[in-house]
Amino acid sequence: SMIFMGHPDDSGYTVQADVMSDGNRRGGSVVGVICQRYIIALDANKNVIEVSSNPNRVQVTEPFKFKTGQWYTIKAMVVPDDDGSGTVYGKAWPRGEDEPNEWSIATKVPNVHAQGSPGIYGFSPQSRHRVYVDNVKVQPNP
Repeated sequence: SMIFMGHPDDSGYTVQADVMSDGNRRGGSVVGVICQRYIIALDANKNVIEVSSNPNRVQVTEPFKFKTGQWYTIKAMVVPDDDGSGTVYGKAWPRGEDEPNEWSIATKVPNVHAQGSPGIYGFSPQSRHRVYVDNVKVQPNP
């Protein structure tokens, strides 16, 4: 599922949410946020944080220990550069803990999406394991 919460021309924002996936050691779901047409998600099956936008265009992962049945906070931001390129930033941490200073993933994109609606994303393989989203925030970039 993809749920959009704004106008397709939106830009210059940070999106944050608390997320959780059902599942077990053999399977889980994918859950995350959408920021300017990029999905920044935690994948319980692969134990990664991923930035994607049409997998033929952008799909980058970094290791991230994502346990099913545990809440995490996920945050994303896109920063365009004057030359049309830009960087997609994402971070995640266990809910209730202090936000880390460093981004979990930072992906340089040659032709970054300059606009796009914020949203939330969830994918459940064979509809077996639910995803949960709470405390969604969309705020101007710092």
